[in-house]
Amino acid sequence: MSILSTLSIAAQALKAQQLAIQTTGHNLANSATPGYSRQRVDLVSAAPTFEGGVFVGQGVDVEAITRVVDRFAEAELLSQNGDVGYSEAQSQALNSLQEVFPVTGGINGALSEFFSALSDLANNPAGTTERIAVTAKANALGDSIALTRQNLTSLQQNIDQDIQNSLARLNVVLPQIADLNQKIALGEATGASANDFRDKRQVLLQEVVQLTGATTREDESGQSIVTVGGLLLVGGDRYASFQTDNLNPAGFHEVTYVAPDGSAFDATGLISKGKIGAALQARDGQVQDVVDGLDQFAKALVDTVNAQHALGFDLNGDAGGDFFAPVAAAAGAAANVKVADAVAADPRLIAAAASADALPGDNRNALALVGLRSASVAALGGQTLENGFLALIGTVGSQVDSAQARFEFQQDLLSQTQARRESASGVNVDEEMIHLIQFQRAFEASSLLVRTSDAMYQSLLDMVK
Repeated sequence: MSILSTLSIAAQALKAQQLAIQTTGHNLANSATPGYSRQRVDLVSAAPTFEGGVFVGQGVDVEAITRVVDRFAEAELLSQNGDVGYSEAQSQALNSLQEVFPVTGGINGALSEFFSALSDLANNPAGTTERIAVTAKANALGDSIALTRQNLTSLQQNIDQDIQNSLARLNVVLPQIADLNQKIALGEATGASANDFRDKRQVLLQEVVQLTGATTREDESGQSIVTVGGLLLVGGDRYASFQTDNLNPAGFHEVTYVAPDGSAFDATGLISKGKIGAALQARDGQVQDVVDGLDQFAKALVDTVNAQHALGFDLNGDAGGDFFAPVAAAAGAAANVKVADAVAADPRLIAAAASADALPGDNRNALALVGLRSASVAALGGQTLENGFLALIGTVGSQVDSAQARFEFQQDLLSQTQARRESASGVNVDEEMIHLIQFQRAFEASSLLVRTSDAMYQSLLDMVK
């Protein structure tokens, strides 16, 4: 083995240890970088040469720079991010929905005050003050119902805005994933490592899955293929986008999918997972169900009170007409509960009597109106007005509890998986410092080999002078 061979071994060792030191420094520099996977230099013995009848070692070689990852944990993180995105968005939407209905006061309190005013009128059917109070409390009840419906609609609009923001974010992330796909495929096709590109792509994939609940797989070239609801989001260097220009019949934005080839169609019903899926379900399902339920309650209230009021007689001896302004259909009824214009203008038209012959002291129809508080209403499934409304908000409460429990469970699972991922892929600063010292010592030893070989070579030169 020649002195030049020894110098070559030393030079190659210096290069390998320098690369190991550089990789360790890279790890330390990214110890706080989200999604970064620790990298490792795989050092192997260089292929020996056959000299003088024996195999002679040729020093050290760098086989690869490897990402240290737990692929099972990485796959779990993707799946669990979709579950957490869905449960978190659902829990937030339902909590906001519950806040529309205050614990005290609100519609239930206004309904109670309305029946209390009717009870006062029953005690003094000829009283002007009591009649004015009934119309005031009835209008206050209508205002409370209308305000609640307005707040529900505002909640839907806020959720609709969140959907638009999430889709806008997708339009930013999807082309980035496609670009990273290209870089990874091109880099690894030449034998180079694409570790940092893979880390960046993994972080973006987690975000896409959290937003949409998408599924991902990797093809033979290392490129990710991302799909959701049968829609291709990313495939190689091709990517889709989303538009929100079109409105549905309710006035909210549709999710328009624009395929990589430019074709577009409404895909609102195809995204049912992730943050966007939960937001769509809340906007078009859970919140809308409460809006519809409130409209049904309002229609039942107006119809029930009007039906009983029409059976009585006012202070003029005339048959009672509508107490509330009639509503033609349940849709939108909650926004239109108000005292009929004629009654509001002249409270004497409140039909408190059951007979025109017993005026002004007849209070039997006023008592019947008070009795509606505990009467079953067919339009509410046989429940009373109060119980029908309480059942509506009770359903919301149970959904909130269920959604919160699910979110906490999914969050715990995600935290456990993140901890497992960090134990495998995270950077331990203490360990990296130990590695740094080891590589430094190896580098110093290689430097000593260079100096020794140089001295040997110089000795040979001196011998031939």
